[in-house]
Amino acid sequence: HQLLMKDPVNISEADYLFMESTYGDRDHKGEEDSLNEMAEAIQYSYSRNEKIIIPAFAVERTQEMLYSLYLLNRDGRLPKDIPVILDSPLAIKATEIFRKYRSYLDEETHSLLKNGEDPLDLPQLQFSSSTEQSMRINEMKGSAIIISASGMANAGRIKHHLRHNLWRSGASIVFVGFQAQGTPGRKIVEGAKKVRIFNEDIAVNAKIWTIGGFSAHAGQSQLMDWLGHFQSKKMPVFLVHGEATAQDVLASLIKQKRGFDVTIPEYLEEIKIKAGAQPEELKPPQAASQPVDLAPLLADLKAKIDYINDQMGNIQSLPESRQVEFLDLLKQANLNIDEIKIRDLAARK
Repeated sequence: HQLLMKDPVNISEADYLFMESTYGDRDHKGEEDSLNEMAEAIQYSYSRNEKIIIPAFAVERTQEMLYSLYLLNRDGRLPKDIPVILDSPLAIKATEIFRKYRSYLDEETHSLLKNGEDPLDLPQLQFSSSTEQSMRINEMKGSAIIISASGMANAGRIKHHLRHNLWRSGASIVFVGFQAQGTPGRKIVEGAKKVRIFNEDIAVNAKIWTIGGFSAHAGQSQLMDWLGHFQSKKMPVFLVHGEATAQDVLASLIKQKRGFDVTIPEYLEEIKIKAGAQPEELKPPQAASQPVDLAPLLADLKAKIDYINDQMGNIQSLPESRQVEFLDLLKQANLNIDEIKIRDLAARK
């Protein structure tokens, strides 16, 4: 079940099925439980005069968060005086697209719209588009709900909000989507005591909430129910988009409960498929990996570094706080380049 968009349709026939397995080893909480936990997180930090930080993907997840906050506000469960700030230019543009193309929204949302309600709007909702607006958010006193990208906290403006709030014991960091291995979000939800943001170790003192019910990825039971509509047990099933543990659990369950033949493709494995025929497997090293052309990217990086050098006079004339922001971003870029050098040396050994 999706909060805004029409739910996926059931189909009964296919030659091959490639199915995601992100949550192949577990289920989500329901919508009501997820809303209750969101309300609890908001109240926790609101009562402590601290901020609620929600890392969210710019497209669909952010709009679902606005919809959820709308429902809480409608039911009197959202403080009337708490600002809700959407700090993501891409998410702001995506929200306007959701409002424009209403025919793609589900029946529940259409019912609200027919009654003159806008589930993507709130009296206290503010859009933060410019860099200056974003920076002012962290100068605000008091509680606020801040929704920003990226959803895994590995890029974007959310990193600034985490830097300013992660160390605050009364703040809440609310994760509403899957956190991939190696991302700052994954480290935080797994209990890291500190994370590195902009070349600085930030203590994790805020309360961490993980609300899986908002995920766009289906839970185990949803995947199994959807798969159950297929008629032919001869249809090969391939599990993709998932970590090894989740894939193994789901593969075993599908074989046991649904009787399908399940394959978990390996990295760089090639499989030749043709309607009406069994898949033909081409395993590495037969499946040749294609060299990646880095030249255009390196040329683009050089041009951008040259541009920054040309703008040094303008940068140094900015307020000190803005200069520090530029410095942090350049330090992070420098660390990323150092990481490339380290991996190159390791590969040569």
